[in-house]
Amino acid sequence: MTSTIRQRFMRWMMLVSLVGAAPAIAHHSTAMYDYKNTKVLNGTVKEFRWTNPHMFIKLMVSDAQGNSVEWSVECGTPNINARHGWKPSDIKAGDQLTMEINPLRDGTLGATLKWVQLPDGRKLWGPAEDIVAVPGPGAAGAPGPQPPPPPAR
Repeated sequence: MTSTIRQRFMRWMMLVSLVGAAPAIAHHSTAMYDYKNTKVLNGTVKEFRWTNPHMFIKLMVSDAQGNSVEWSVECGTPNINARHGWKPSDIKAGDQLTMEINPLRDGTLGATLKWVQLPDGRKLWGPAEDIVAVPGPGAAGAPGPQPPPPPAR
């Protein structure tokens, strides 16, 4: 192999390996969400996006001062949610929704969905419902020594 052919071959192989690695690099962690805290939001749908890789609901909610603020709530993937009964037509702009979420750790108005109650009363489940936060050792609520059983009578 000549030097230029070898260089072209090596460039081609590097490009192929980078393209193949892109999906693994692109996927993110869910560590940004605070799974120990939940919040219930009531609001009006500004936008519902049924898109890959994640669906989103933009929800307008009144804050403590009565101002309308926008929450961006990640709802999981369309393929998994469709298998759990979601349909693209379930949520529309203007719908009044109640949802339970796990907020972002940094306090910005974003979250992952635990569940959402639709205007017709149905409840759909989100990705956060599958995650359980376990307190670390020594934290309040952490598993620890159990009290002895009551004496037999």
